[in-house]
Order: sequence, then C-alpha cells, then structure tokens
Amino acid sequence: MERSPSEDKSRLPADTALPPFAGLRVTVLGLGQFGGGVGAVQFLLDRGAEVTVTDLRPQEQLSESLAKIRIDRLCGLHLGKHREQDFTDAELIVVNPAVPPGNRYVMLAHQAGVPLTSEIALFWEQARCRKLVVTGTVGKSSTTTLIHRCLIAAGVPAYLGGNIGVSLLPVVDEIPSEGWAVLELSSFQLSDLSRLSPQPDVAVVTNFHPNHLDWHRDLAEYRWAKRSALRWQRSDQVAVLPGDGDEAGHWWTDANRCWFGNGPLPSGDQVQILEEGFLIASKGLQQRISIESCSADLRMPHQRRNVAAAIAAVRQVLGGFPDESITALKDFRALPHRFERVGEVVGRTLINDSKSTTPEAAIAALKCCSGAVWLICGGRDKGVDLSEFAAAIRDHAHGVALMGETAPELGRLLSESKQLVVERHPGLEEAVDWCISGAETGAIILLSPGCASDAPFANYEERGNRFRAIAAKRAETAR
Repeated sequence: MERSPSEDKSRLPADTALPPFAGLRVTVLGLGQFGGGVGAVQFLLDRGAEVTVTDLRPQEQLSESLAKIRIDRLCGLHLGKHREQDFTDAELIVVNPAVPPGNRYVMLAHQAGVPLTSEIALFWEQARCRKLVVTGTVGKSSTTTLIHRCLIAAGVPAYLGGNIGVSLLPVVDEIPSEGWAVLELSSFQLSDLSRLSPQPDVAVVTNFHPNHLDWHRDLAEYRWAKRSALRWQRSDQVAVLPGDGDEAGHWWTDANRCWFGNGPLPSGDQVQILEEGFLIASKGLQQRISIESCSADLRMPHQRRNVAAAIAAVRQVLGGFPDESITALKDFRALPHRFERVGEVVGRTLINDSKSTTPEAAIAALKCCSGAVWLICGGRDKGVDLSEFAAAIRDHAHGVALMGETAPELGRLLSESKQLVVERHPGLEEAVDWCISGAETGAIILLSPGCASDAPFANYEERGNRFRAIAAKRAETAR
C-alpha cells in the first residue's frame, strides 16, 4: 500500500474557496528564477491584491525576475532575508515549490492561521481549459516541449507552462476552454497540488529514478508525489506510462493507459521504440514513424524515449499522429543545457549537459558519446546513491574532473579504477582547462554533472552558461 507524506495542515484545504484577490494582503515566498514566482506576482497585481515579495536571495541574483514585475506596485520587497510580519500579517501566502516542508516562516503563517497556496495550485483552480501533465525524473522538459510543438503544428490551441520555466497564471483567462495547458510538473509542485485531487485529462510519466531525497523524506514519498498526477484520474481520462522494465506495475490509475518503451509492452495502446523508429499499435491498427522523420537531436538513445512518450500523448489528444506533427519532430532542436554542443577547442568538442542533475541523466549522456570522453561531474549532495553513476563513468570515460559536495564520494567510488584519470577541482574553469590539457584530439569534454548545482552556481542554467562562456573564451584563445 502506498504511503502518503505527512500532511501540511497549513495548506489551503481543497474545499475552501479562495477569497477575492482585490485588496487581499498576499505574501509571495520565493520570487525565484524560473517563472513561477513572477507569474504569481503578475497575476495577483492584475487582480488588485496587495502583494509583498520576500526571497532569501539578494537583488543581484534575482535581477531577471525583478525586471519582469512592476516593483512600484508592490507593497513590500524584502530580499536577502525574511521578516516575520510578512507571514503573520498576511491573508494568503503563495509558496515557491522549492521551499521545503517545515520551513520556519511557513510554520509561522500556519500558527497565525494564514492559508498557503502555490502558483500551480492557483492556475489549476482558475483554468477552465483541458490539462496535459508531464512528470517523471528525467526527460520532462524535452517531452513537454515536444508535445506542445506537435499540438501547435496540428493547429491545436496549446499553451506551454509549469516547471519548464513559464507560468501560465498571468494568461489563464486567455486560454480557451477547448485549449490545452501542457504542463511540466515537478514532484514539489505535485506534492502541493495533491490537496486539490488533480484530474488531468492526459497524464504522462517519463520514468522514475531516485531523486530529491534531500527534500522528500524517502523514496516512497517521492514516488507518492509523482503518482499525484494519476491518483485521481477518471476512466474517461488517459495515462501515458513507461511499460518496459519493472515500472509498469507501479503506476496505478483508473484512467485508460497507453504504454511506451522498448518491447514487449503490456496489451493496449502502445508506442514501441524500434531501432528504425516507432511502432504505434492501437485497436488492431498500426502506424510506423521512421527515425528519419526525427531531427538528429531526437535520434539519440535517451531522446527516443521522450519521442515515444510524446507521440503517445499527442495521439490521445488528436486521435492519431498527423503529418503536421511529424514535421514538428523533424524540426526539433535540443533544449539549452541538454547535450548541447557549445564549441571546439584544439580538436576537442565541448558539450554542455548541465541540465543533467540526476545520475540517470548523466549516464544517458555518457552512452551518447562516441570516442574518448572527459567528464566534468559532481555538485550538490541530494542523498542519492551514486554507485551506478560511478560504474558508468568507469565504463565510458577516459578522464573525470570532480566538483562540488559529491566529489569525495564519487572519488571514493572511482578510486579502484586503474585506467581512469581522476582529479578533484575547486571550480569549473579549472576543470575545463584540466580536461582540455589531458584529452587527446578528437575527444569529447562533457559537462554532465549528474547532480544539482551547488556554490557558486544558483542553478543548472547558471552552471551551463558559465561552461558556455569558458568554452567560447578557450576557443577564441586557441585561434
């Protein structure tokens, strides 16, 4: 039997109507850098709320987010610290999903009787359109983007949002009832959304691997959060699920199930991954999509699973996979920081895969490389087992530069390898230079950390952008 996490009684109960926003004193806890906080502020200001924003980050780290809101319309802006009265005197708190359970200021609000909500919960309650949710451990952003582009190409009014860095909350009233909100949702967002018993019209699970165990109590709670995308679905709705390996039995739902993956798959609607492309099977009918119909970026092994999941989801919306959607597959380019070729330095190719924040994502990146690989990896310790990552490094890399909190543990796991060159580095620039000097001509220098970012980087984007800048500078110097 699945076990739910301990309930946060300070959250706004699902059957409690939201108060009118006009004149409501609202504190937004965590402006953040990925769109949700900004979207909530814009939405609330447009509806006449009295908004205070508070974030522990200093102003210079939030400059891009601050540029997108009308600071002069805020009742308060407190950066670098929180003030107790912003939580005890408010009438509603909007909490950034990354704020962990038990946060001191969240508990202060609870003790003062102030209800809490989130950006995605506000959107879910306000939206009257149909909803397609994508979750999983890796591949969420690529799969969500693929689905959105395939629907747009087919002429469907579709809107991309959620954890991908775009908030649909400010435009929620502009989305028609026949439109689709295509939402990437993290386990953090789903944990909060679970109080509303969400019933997405289509839910997609890309995969499941241990992650975020520094935020969730344990693996069972992490899986519980992911299952929130499926738990309350009805029989007239659809769940798109991985059907290979041992995952099929973990995703319980009353919805109609469509499977994807490498065969054999459970009976029913399927999108099977073949060497030559994809085989769609539904009610005795078959459709084949050649791998040649996909862009070069989508032909990589790790991307094929994302394509299969996207095809399955689009079919559920459209009743088939039309030629217009195939065109979208052909034109797709990898998203930034996802196995992105960023330059060449003295015959060494530099690839930015900074979005690889889990061991499984980094393992997939290693398997995509041909020839000698010099890997830059490591980062914040999220309590995840790194032994399989270390085994993949031993199998696929010639050299490895270790960084961050996980460097000691990865170094220990790699210490018995006789062929692998391993060295710890204090910064990204030193790691890149060490790889360039050690690698042979034709080698790949791959930033695929397998871990979340840690100091001095605020997030994977900042880490990837720094890698890009170093690559450009080294390429210019080598000319």
